[in-house]
Amino acid sequence: MDFGATVSRALKITWEHKVLWILGFLAALGSGGTGSVGNIGRNPQITNRFSSGETPPWFNNLVSNPNTILSILAAIGCVVLLIGIVLWVVGLIARGGLIAGVQQIETDGDTTFGSAWKVGAAKFWRLLGLDILIALPVIIVGIVIVVMLAVSIGGIIAASSGGRSRASSDMLGMLGMLGITTISVICCLICLVVLYSLLAMAFQTFGERAIVIENMGVTASISRAWAVFGANLGNIILLALLMLVVSFVFGLVVGALALIVLAPTLLPLFLDTSRSGALSAGMLALAVIGLILVAILGAVVESVFVTFNSATWTLAYRQFIGIAPPTPAQPAAQPPLPAA
Repeated sequence: MDFGATVSRALKITWEHKVLWILGFLAALGSGGTGSVGNIGRNPQITNRFSSGETPPWFNNLVSNPNTILSILAAIGCVVLLIGIVLWVVGLIARGGLIAGVQQIETDGDTTFGSAWKVGAAKFWRLLGLDILIALPVIIVGIVIVVMLAVSIGGIIAASSGGRSRASSDMLGMLGMLGITTISVICCLICLVVLYSLLAMAFQTFGERAIVIENMGVTASISRAWAVFGANLGNIILLALLMLVVSFVFGLVVGALALIVLAPTLLPLFLDTSRSGALSAGMLALAVIGLILVAILGAVVESVFVTFNSATWTLAYRQFIGIAPPTPAQPAAQPPLPAA
């Protein structure tokens, strides 16, 4: 496998077909990568009102009506869950669309957002089945761990509530040994889950491409992924290490750009706080603008990397299954000129 040619081709596809960045952004949203902004500052007026014992009426109403707080929290939880499900569905379709887009570029010479998205949407149920089937062992192990912990903790509580009789002491001793055994089993299960997760990434990466490129079913795609993984293990490990280095470089670039953007906005904020002990509205607004710019910049860079990473593995998969040459085709040699 020519790693240089594969990565170069993926970079060219990523740069020349920027419509794929939209799919990369949607795929990144659905992967669960979220950021949080906190501890920006404090409002001295609100702080003084609380410290002096004066609280806003809405706060008193909430404190006096805990059912209202529970209702608000439940509503927020439902909204967050609904948004998470929508983003997950959109991200799954976008992942299939990225694979389809690169496949269309390699076979037809071009792609569009609509055509790539259409293929991803058409393969949604298969991609969903693949995700569920791959996650099923982890879910089962998680249920086993929860049950073991519940039984151990419940037994200890039941024995300890029985007083200080000899039978209760013997029972506590037995439960203590059972607890040690349970912890050991749980540690072993966690190690197995970590090892399985490494294989699951390969199953998902190649299984998705088997579904989109070769139009396979869920179980057939897993078999295909295992066959591709076993036949190309060395190349896959080397390519994964190469992509890990590329990911690290992308992270450094994002960090440097974030510092460049945030330095002019956060530095005056800290200086203003150190002098006056409180935040001015202008400095706070400047900091918020800087954080928003960094979030937008990070989203763009993340979209580009997701697109590039997906294109690289799609091109590699095409080589692994023999529908693309392992090295770029060499131009045909020109016939010699006739002698004068």
